[in-house]
Amino acid sequence: GDFIQTPNNVDRENMFGYLAGNHLGERSRVKGVCLFNCAVGLNSMNVLKNPNFSAVQRNVLQWIFGILNNLIFDNELLLKFALNDVVTKDLLRDALKSLYTYNPEQVDEELVDSFYYPAKFGGDGAVEAIRQIYTNDAGLSPMELTAKYPEILDKKLPLHLIWGDSDVVTPINGDVGQFYCDRVANNRGGKGMTTIDVVSAGHLLFDDNPSDTNSALLRWINKRVL
Repeated sequence: GDFIQTPNNVDRENMFGYLAGNHLGERSRVKGVCLFNCAVGLNSMNVLKNPNFSAVQRNVLQWIFGILNNLIFDNELLLKFALNDVVTKDLLRDALKSLYTYNPEQVDEELVDSFYYPAKFGGDGAVEAIRQIYTNDAGLSPMELTAKYPEILDKKLPLHLIWGDSDVVTPINGDVGQFYCDRVANNRGGKGMTTIDVVSAGHLLFDDNPSDTNSALLRWINKRVL
């Protein structure tokens, strides 16, 4: 995330910055946090905390995650094979274009290369990065963070979310998106501290449609922070 240097600082975060973004509210100089979509946690393990899952569903998913970790993400030889022999520029280009639904032309050679060369020539570091992304502690979910810091998130810190309408990674109609939509629609906390804008974009909305994304951010800053 980055600080926007105004008299009262605003922190803007992507989904993986959520944890840090919310803790920043404890620093008096931060007067607002803007999230560009929001995930369930630092990796997908937090889907196991979905309150709508039954005990059976939760146990099945936990078993599946455990199998995937053991067979794939904790398998150094398999990860090296995937990076060396499976990953290609065309594969990365197609994957990136699925994240840029509004302006897929943004996926140029420079962007593809920024993923391709670290994957191909990052050695053990590239393998370890992938392993940690999928196997590390997922941290607190947004729902847990909101429950843990009600004095900040309900009463003190304006939280704005800007979401891409065609985000396939963290869709607004998913568990986290619906959690925040409910907070906005029903004014959870009673002070209207949480707000949402939806723009025409995919997952990487700040790069896919920077004009509408930045406009939404600035409108919120001018209305709620400055």
